[in-house]
Amino acid sequence: MLPVEHAHLRAALTPAEIGRGGVDGWIAAGDVAALARLAWHDLGCPPGVLAELAQAAEAGHVLALCRLLASTTRGDTTAVWRYLAADHARTGERSDGRQRFLLDRAMRGEGRNWRDFSALMGCDRPEDVDAAFDRDEDMVGVAVIGLALSCPDPAQILTRVARALDHNRLQVRRQGAMALAHVARLHGVVSRECLQVLRRHPDDVAEDDLWTFVAHHRLPAWLWWRRLTARPGRRAPRARRSR
Repeated sequence: MLPVEHAHLRAALTPAEIGRGGVDGWIAAGDVAALARLAWHDLGCPPGVLAELAQAAEAGHVLALCRLLASTTRGDTTAVWRYLAADHARTGERSDGRQRFLLDRAMRGEGRNWRDFSALMGCDRPEDVDAAFDRDEDMVGVAVIGLALSCPDPAQILTRVARALDHNRLQVRRQGAMALAHVARLHGVVSRECLQVLRRHPDDVAEDDLWTFVAHHRLPAWLWWRRLTARPGRRAPRARRSR
């Protein structure tokens, strides 16, 4: 059976596909509600069968709701699970699955409510953010902040943060700076690309958090200068000399 995290992050599952996964045993009965809950939040917590499944606990009730969801379409709801199983096992089969079930759906904006602030603050798939930039979504900056708070891989986050920092809309640049500050606080790292963009588009919030949470020897000279001249009387700590 497949882990919830793998199923959620490697495909933008529809409610019918989640139901099929539960009915056919692709995912453990005890994990179906957790998977449904993730999808439900991504969609902005709409009422309906998916909402009921997200909160279900009794095994018989979960299975009945899965059957109901699986019956809502005549389309092939098993193909995505074959792809996820092969992807998890790394067999190399169903190599088109990531394109079909993740990237293409992300490009169409499926699997996430792009008008719901709470849904975007839980964004944990970098591919969704990439597609939102390409579509020029109004709330793409919120999704970048959500990614900074939800994705465990800072390298994946910082690539999208750099794109937000260099956006043509001021609001998105500010949201990118906020996301960069979150990454600094949570992971203590920053990328060269983000620093290059931040130099062109200064932001006090992001620079303060970089100065506070990232090791100073990893920060460029221009940021040292900007921080010290912005705060008269403050002195940079001397680097320890190796003995």
